[in-house]
Order: sequence, then C-alpha cells, then structure tokens
Amino acid sequence: MMKDTKPQGMYKAFFRGFFLLLKNPDWVIITNIQTRREILMKKSKELANNTKWLIVLVVLVAVIAIAAFSLWTARYAPTKERMSIKSYYGISGDQAALFVNGKQIKGDNDKPVAEISDGHFYIALSTLKSSLDDGYVYDSTEKVLRYTTDSEVISVNADDTFYTSGRQKHELNQPIIINSSDTTFLALDFVKQFTDFNIKTAKNPNRVVIEKAGYKKKAAEITRDTEARRFGGPKSRILADVKKGTKVTVIESYGKWEKILTDDGIEGCVKNSAVSNAKTKTVSKKLAKRKYNHITMDGKVNLLWHQVTNRTANASVSTVLSNAKGVNVISPTWFRLADNEGGLTDIASLNYVKTAHNAGVQVWALVSNFEDSSVDSTTVLNTTSARDNLINNLIGKAISYDLDGINVDFEQIQTSAADGYAEFIKELSLKCEANDIVLSVDNYPPTASSSHYNRKVQANYADYCIVMAYDEHYSVDDPGSNASIGFVKDAVANSLKEIPKSRLILGMPFYSKLWETKDNTTTMKTLAMKNVSAYLKQHNVQETWDDTLGQNYAEFSSDGAKIQLWIEDEKSLALKLDVMKSNDLAGGAFWKEGHEDSSVWELIGNYMK
Repeated sequence: MMKDTKPQGMYKAFFRGFFLLLKNPDWVIITNIQTRREILMKKSKELANNTKWLIVLVVLVAVIAIAAFSLWTARYAPTKERMSIKSYYGISGDQAALFVNGKQIKGDNDKPVAEISDGHFYIALSTLKSSLDDGYVYDSTEKVLRYTTDSEVISVNADDTFYTSGRQKHELNQPIIINSSDTTFLALDFVKQFTDFNIKTAKNPNRVVIEKAGYKKKAAEITRDTEARRFGGPKSRILADVKKGTKVTVIESYGKWEKILTDDGIEGCVKNSAVSNAKTKTVSKKLAKRKYNHITMDGKVNLLWHQVTNRTANASVSTVLSNAKGVNVISPTWFRLADNEGGLTDIASLNYVKTAHNAGVQVWALVSNFEDSSVDSTTVLNTTSARDNLINNLIGKAISYDLDGINVDFEQIQTSAADGYAEFIKELSLKCEANDIVLSVDNYPPTASSSHYNRKVQANYADYCIVMAYDEHYSVDDPGSNASIGFVKDAVANSLKEIPKSRLILGMPFYSKLWETKDNTTTMKTLAMKNVSAYLKQHNVQETWDDTLGQNYAEFSSDGAKIQLWIEDEKSLALKLDVMKSNDLAGGAFWKEGHEDSSVWELIGNYMK
C-alpha cells in the first residue's frame, strides 16, 4: 500500500474522501442520528486537518515569494535615493559648475572656476587661459587686462563696466573684472565677444556649458522620461530627472549605460535604451576668422647681424656692405633695455640707414634685453605701462631713424614673463604694421624649456621668425659642436611645426667654439671662422671631417691641456644652407659680421638666388 506524504498526501486524502461521498450518497438516509453525527464529525475532522495543511502551504509559499521579491528588489530594483547635484559638482554658494567640451573643469586646490555675481556669470582667468583662450593677459600690479586680436588691442581696467579698443569705448553694463576668493574672474559676456564658443548657463545649481568652435561632439536625444544617476547602474543615486526630448551630448559608454551631459549642464548616467543614436556634430564658428597680415620681402632674406657697440662704429657700414656681397638686410645692435620702465639705450645713426638704403639694403635694428643686469625683463614685460613705453619707444625710434624693421632679440626670458612677452610681440606687431615696419623675432631652437616663448603667437603676429641654430653646446661641463648638422636639421624641423616656412629664417654661425681642458677644468672661447685656418697652422694641426656632425674636427694637446675644436667653415656652412634650401625657408641670417671668411658670401649668394 502506498503511503501518502504531506502535504501531497493531504491533497489525495481530501479529494478521495470528497469523491467517496459523491459515489455513496446513501448516508443522507441513515436514520440513526448518532451514526450520522459520528460520520459527520469524522468527515469534519478530516476536512479541518486537510485545511490546516493547505493554509500552512499557502503561508509558506507567500513567505517564499515575499522573500524572493525582497531579494530581487534589494539586488536589481532601481534605487530612488537621490544625491545633491551641487555636492556632485563640488560647488557651493555663488560658485558655478563649468563644462568645456563635455568635461567638467575643476580648479586646483578646490578653487572656484566659475561663479555668478549680480545675476552675471564669470569665469576664473586662470581657467579661461588654460581651457579656452590663453590670449588674456592681466597685470595684477596695475590692474589692467589686455587682449589682442588680429587688428586691435582690447584694454580693461579693474572695476570698469566698459572696455576700450583703440580710442573707442564699449559699455558692457556690468563689471568686467572682479576679484573674489583670491581669484580674478572675467565676465563671460565680455569673453564671448572675442573667444569663439557656444555657451549656455543655468541656475539651481549654477552651471555653465561651453563648447568651443570646432568641437566635435556626439549629439543625441533622450527618448523617454528617465533619471541621470551618478554612476552607471540602478543602485547608483539619482542626480536629476531628465525629460523626454532633452538634447544631450554622449560623453562615454559603459555597456548598457551612457554618461551624458544635457545642453544646460546636467551630467549623469542613463540607460542607453533611453538615448537615441548619437550623431557627430561640429560646433560652428560664430566669430569671423582672424586674418593676420604680414610684411614680407620678395625673394630670400639674406640678413647679416652687425654688432655695434658705440655710435662711432656705425661709420663702418660702407665697408661692411661692400664686403658682404648679396646681403639685403642688415641688423645693427642699436637698442637695448635701459631700465624697468621700458626705456631704451640708443646708439643708432640716421646716416647709417641712409648709406644702407643707398646700397639697396634694408635696416632692421636689433633690440636686446640681456646687456644690463640691473634691468629686470620680467618687470618690463609684465607691467602694462612699462610694456607700452617700450613699444612706443621702439616705434618712435623706427620712425625717426627711417628703419625698415625691428629685430627683437630677447633671451633668457623667465616663464613668469611668458604672458607679458607674448603680449609685447602682439602689440608691437600691430603698431609695426600700422607704420609699415617689418617685425622679426629671434628664437632658440624649440625645446621644452623654451616653449613659453610661444612660437605659435609669434607665427601669427611677427612677419619673420629666426631660429638661431647654434650654441648647441655652451656649458663647460658639456664640450661639443656649436652647430652640428643634426642639430640644425632638428631646429628647423621643430620650428616648422609652429612657423610656416615662408616666414622662417635659419640663423647660422660664423664662429666656432674652442674647448680647453686642463687639470679637470674646462674653459670655452669663440673662434671666428676667418681665424680657424691660421690657428690650426699655428699649432701644426690637421683637421678631419666628421660626416655625422657635418663639420671638421681638430684635437691636440698644448702645454698639458686638451684642445678640442669643432670647426665652422665654408664646407659646414654649405650643409646648413642645404637645409635652408631643401626646406624652402624664407632665407638665412648670420651671426655675426666680421667673423666670416670672405669667400662665404659667394657661396651664400648662390643659395639665395
């Protein structure tokens, strides 16, 4: 006999008894009441016993279902917990979250990057320069802001509600510069007039969304009402509700989730099923494209630097030009910084200029910054009034001496003067252009340590940039060539990454460096190209050609000292001129007059044709 088990046996017993009653209805006619009662009681007990187990089963199933549902909810159901979006953005008070090209910009050491003042949005100057446009130059001493376009110099004084362009005054009806929390801010209503970008602002919380002209973004649309969460996942806290039809930029994809930024600055993650297919969209330009004008010469520039140390030396110009056959530009070293207010030391000569002009040669007078150690170039460049004085003095000298050009030879510029130097070149360029004066700027070969010279700015504003491809080895701890051919090639190649070949001039040396090592001490001196042969003959030394360096090399001992000489001569110069020619550069410049062997001018002339 099969034994019933509970609760399965309970069901079988219940239904078997029910069907037996249906098959044997005779119990209803039993006359013995006691018997009927016993039968009814027996059947009731069986039914009650079976019902009890049924209830237990139902309760058990319900408990299991509730537990399963709770487990599923705890693991998979989206949380409704919310997070303050201000906390997520890391802003408080009047601060504003700032997004540039889809990325939130945050300040160093939690410094604010944007804020709202009297209903107007402002951006921190340092953030503006690093994220949008480095052209804004603020003089914190004199409280003056400058910004130079391709045709005008914009100037703003702190606390003013207007800016000037030339002699024109433009009212903005709000302070353009404010200082808050030890941070300088600029009004975005001012900035957007000169820097090309789209901007949207919103409040509660304060936020600014900027998209630079040319930015390629993944544009999409929210297809149903949803929530933006902190991270991709249903258990991540909700930052904000996002309505169907909201325009968004897709920043990143995480499997089933997308990180998006709404057009008005709500960032978060949503399911990708709630986002339409993203399409690449380029932010269009709003401002007119800038056009930088340049004064250039017909044909190659053949420039000779003429070191003039006093006015009397100017009388030699006729002899200099008669020796330097083919030179079409001469650059006398006439001006240098004289003080921290932008003053100049001047040893120029009008007769010199007239003599050069009569010979068909242009005069680009050189201005330098390194002769007087008492003058602080950083102060001059970073102080607005001193920089203005320097520019005005240079233009005044150029006009009074009938100069064709100005050659800027500022060296050892500190990184702290990078902004002031760039603004100096910009403003000087516009004034040179207005007076038909050529502006050329001398540069070291590009390296990380000289990146703050900002060759891209120079390329836009200066008429010519000269790369001084020499002084390769200059430290007594590192004897070597003055200008090996590899060094020259690299100097040109790296310069061409920022400066067009039509306005890049290759600077070449007319001198060698002579190294003497004795008792573990090394000294260095220069040796003019024209004196090398006599020097080698004097010491009965024969040079040997180094094909790798592209120059002759001599080494010998004298009085217990080791002498090393990497030689600049006509042969090494020809290789450098080959670099100029093969790269189709604007020309060559040579340092310095009087050091050359007279035979080189015919060689140079052949390359300049």
